[in-house]
Amino acid sequence: MKMNKFYFNRILVVTLITLFLTGCSSTDDSTDSEPVLERTKINMEPPGNVDVDWDNATMVWNEEFNETTVLDDIWVFESKNTTNPDVADQLQVYRKENVSLSGGTMKITAKKKAAVYTSARINSKYAFKYGRIEISAKLPEQEKNGIWAKLVLIGDNEATVGWPQCGEIDIMEYFTHKPNEFNINVHSAANNAFNGSLISANHNLETVEEEFHAYGILWTDQYIKFYVDDPDNIIYTFNRPSSPNDNNWPFDKPFYLLVDMVVGGKYIGDNGVDDTLFPAEMEIDYIRVYHIQ
Repeated sequence: MKMNKFYFNRILVVTLITLFLTGCSSTDDSTDSEPVLERTKINMEPPGNVDVDWDNATMVWNEEFNETTVLDDIWVFESKNTTNPDVADQLQVYRKENVSLSGGTMKITAKKKAAVYTSARINSKYAFKYGRIEISAKLPEQEKNGIWAKLVLIGDNEATVGWPQCGEIDIMEYFTHKPNEFNINVHSAANNAFNGSLISANHNLETVEEEFHAYGILWTDQYIKFYVDDPDNIIYTFNRPSSPNDNNWPFDKPFYLLVDMVVGGKYIGDNGVDDTLFPAEMEIDYIRVYHIQ
């Protein structure tokens, strides 16, 4: 993982101040509740209602998944989905061993051994506010029922306000029973699948399974623009509402990255899981974050 030196120094100072204040405010009234992960925040100043020249953005964080990568420095390996409670029909068991590094990519593999399906769900120890966020990925090649793969941003205040109030930006969502296409989604308290008002768009991409593609967003305090392969290739724009509030625009705060491979569940087709697709693999070549300075 690499960071621009200026941003690293600023992040270090903020982290040290936070630790100092936390220590000064601690009392004996501690509880046994699960600790909330304190992610490293990498924020961009809001540009306001002006044209942003994304061609001149500076890369402030990146991971190229080469021989120096230490996965535990970047990711938390989840054992279950604690974000969305609507997961009772999913079949996978999440395991750290289903994430690997080789050939310059990070691989998440869904497997079946005996009667057990395994996969992985990981979230980043970094959270980002605004910027150009791009992930190069290749999706499972098997065009059969069973897998739901996704590259997602989740509001870092999820532990305190819950989901979908925290907000969610689905940079890429893919179902193996729907080949040659992917979805983007925007979740909030006002717009989500539970109340039937999810903001979603579908995009055809003939080589989504065979080739690496760059899935990205351009994100400011005014909009979230989704693109594929090139920032000029915008496939959907979600503009800030005219009367923004925490319910319809929870996107003015840091969000962390989430990578997930789901097996089974109600979204993978009517015919259940086709066991001939295992093992199924999603590869990530790089993750890059750019900010306007």
